[in-house]
Amino acid sequence: MGTNEVDFTWTMLLDVLISAGLTTGIYRRSRVAAALMLTYFLVAKALWVWNDLLLQDDDGGVAWADVVDSLDACLSGGLFVAGVLVCLYAAGVYGTVAWHRLRRVQGSAHG
Repeated sequence: MGTNEVDFTWTMLLDVLISAGLTTGIYRRSRVAAALMLTYFLVAKALWVWNDLLLQDDDGGVAWADVVDSLDACLSGGLFVAGVLVCLYAAGVYGTVAWHRLRRVQGSAHG
């Protein structure tokens, strides 16, 4: 909330609420929520880089150096954490799908 020279915006609160809702869905073993969380994270990172590219576009075109600078600015220090989060979200998708598959197999074995 206003730290690190980033002012609070209502979209930040919306981001937290969406993540909390999807987390609740994952806790309840929702495959859709797990897939949406992974997709939401990847899209948010891509939009962050895209927004930074637009801010750097001062000469009318996007050069490869701008892309590298943008990726470095958006992911510096956070590249490892972003990689870990992608792995965790992918494991969440795998886990929810596997849980439903196991439940279906156990249900057909008893029925």
